[in-house]
Amino acid sequence: MAAHQVNIYFWLIDTIASGRLTREDINRRWAHCRYNDNHEDEFPERKFHRYKEEIQEIFDVEIRCTRNNGNYYYIDNKDDISGGFTRKWLLNAMAVHSMMDQAQDINDSILYEDIPEGAQYLSLIVDAIKQRNQLRFTYHSFNRQEQYELTLAPYCLKVFKQRWYVAGCPSTHPNEIRVYALDRVQDMRPTTESFEYPKNFSAKQFFAPYYGVFRNQEPTKVIIEATPQSAQFLRLLPLHESQKEVKHFHGNTFFEYFIAPTLDFIQELRTHGTDIRVREPETLVQIFREEAQKAYEMYCQ
Repeated sequence: MAAHQVNIYFWLIDTIASGRLTREDINRRWAHCRYNDNHEDEFPERKFHRYKEEIQEIFDVEIRCTRNNGNYYYIDNKDDISGGFTRKWLLNAMAVHSMMDQAQDINDSILYEDIPEGAQYLSLIVDAIKQRNQLRFTYHSFNRQEQYELTLAPYCLKVFKQRWYVAGCPSTHPNEIRVYALDRVQDMRPTTESFEYPKNFSAKQFFAPYYGVFRNQEPTKVIIEATPQSAQFLRLLPLHESQKEVKHFHGNTFFEYFIAPTLDFIQELRTHGTDIRVREPETLVQIFREEAQKAYEMYCQ
């Protein structure tokens, strides 16, 4: 599929998703679209309906037309676009790509984050999961000075804070699921060795009690107290799907989670500074007490 064609798909989706539009409205916008290479005054009728059908087939996004009080085009399943995580991620990623393509002449006004390497292995891993074939690669863990070779039966992929991870069973520990960062991988290649994908495995359930990718703690009830400003932020962007408000006291809000207090989660709590206070469990409270004491002593020197 040509990139130019994909850009037109997303231009149509974004344009019609903005509100109910007539063909005249769409034509006016198309006349000024950067993807209108032929400088057409209107979006050709046959081309419009062909693209409309292809958008539904490829992205499961249906563009419909109402016959009441005029012919207005709209996204029929607009609310469903965000329903499937894979489709939502694909739509967002390709929409951002389309936006970047349109904004080439103002690149100096758009700032991006550096993304670690590893995405080049995604296609290979997806194919290995589908074909049930193991992968062989070199891995350099932060915890080991030397690189080492391993063979992995891949079960799923996960992206966390712009880093990609693959989870699966290494041949050295066939009954233990481990997680590997793709930016620490080198020379990944497919093998002819097959593996049996566990029937009861669910990637969502596997990571559900955790924030991030570390799984070296057992999930437990965690309660934090947040200032009004921090509480508003947490309502907008919950730390975890188990988050719920359980109490309000002197203007502050208490949030409860069922989550493993792993390093990923602790680091996220640290980013909120004194705007949040850990209340339970006591073991997690003690960690923050000790860190606060060390910070105090360090800055008193």
